Amino acid sequence: MRGWFGWLLAGLLLLPSSVMAAEIRHADHIWQDDDRLLVRVYLDVVLPDVLVEALANGIEVTLFSEVRLEYARGILGERLVKEREKSVRIRYYALSRHYVVTDPDRQRVELAPTLGDALELLAERLGRVVLDIGRERLRPDVDYTLSARVKLDHAALPLPLQWDARLRGAYVTQLGWYRWPLR
Repeated sequence: MRGWFGWLLAGLLLLPSSVMAAEIRHADHIWQDDDRLLVRVYLDVVLPDVLVEALANGIEVTLFSEVRLEYARGILGERLVKEREKSVRIRYYALSRHYVVTDPDRQRVELAPTLGDALELLAERLGRVVLDIGRERLRPDVDYTLSARVKLDHAALPLPLQWDARLRGAYVTQLGWYRWPLR
């Protein structure tokens, strides 16, 4: 009986959660010039209670977005052309009663008076990713696909909080990739 319960508990810890911290509601792209593709991902970010409590206790929470440009190779799956990952951190400072949103890529730090404002800034920063790829590298006879996803960087959390986040449903953000065609 004990062995069965242990396996059940281990299985529950490894299963993805249905509680999401970030969900992609829409995405598009625009060419900024001949060698820069701006991918815009529009996110709804709602942090689970365990992460809100972590922020209130001064723990930094990091989310990252991944963007891929790929094309289909038939039954062989997708072939990666270009990939970029971007991370954004959020932290609460109790003395100033402000949230600080940090975008390490652009070396930009912004203050927000409320958690809602901070999550809007976080979503905006995570949702703007630039792929440096020339249009001349893309073949006109190939159908390219853009893919994006957002995840919680739970490895950046303190170890006890990692387990607490898994048990309380903040292990993953969005399951799978959000895909749309490059035209």
